[in-house]
Amino acid sequence: MEKDIKTILFRIKIDIKNNALMLLTIFVLWVAMNLIFHRFCPFVLFCGLPCPGCGITRAFFLFLSFHPIKALELNPSYPFWLMLGLAAFWQRYIKGYEHVKLFYPMLITAIITFVVYIIRIIYVFPAHEPMVYVHDNLLAHIFPAYDRIMTSLMDYILTNIE
Repeated sequence: MEKDIKTILFRIKIDIKNNALMLLTIFVLWVAMNLIFHRFCPFVLFCGLPCPGCGITRAFFLFLSFHPIKALELNPSYPFWLMLGLAAFWQRYIKGYEHVKLFYPMLITAIITFVVYIIRIIYVFPAHEPMVYVHDNLLAHIFPAYDRIMTSLMDYILTNIE
């Protein structure tokens, strides 16, 4: 048992070492984007509209802090990504497979995420975070008319709900 744990930790250590620059870059970008823009999603920063993954990072943090129902409110597809991550961890670190083969589970999870996104756009957008329009986006800075059009559209949607 002790040998198995050492093997697992060794595999994790090797992967971290081999991908340290990429992991550090992603972490620094994540921190910088959150400090500067208070957002990480490039889609939101570009056009102000939520993407299919919006809320998933916060959902993971809520899940880890024992708030799974609140996490579902932020992004109902997070359990599928969690299961996919656990399956990848199992295959790579516990079983020791060099190449994790999860194409079909990943495809199914992506489809579920997109279907959930469409449902959220229809029934939740733009009334509840994270499914809101963000005014401070790149297109709004380049084309001020874009923000006026989107704001008018959001007002129309919100006044005609139900």
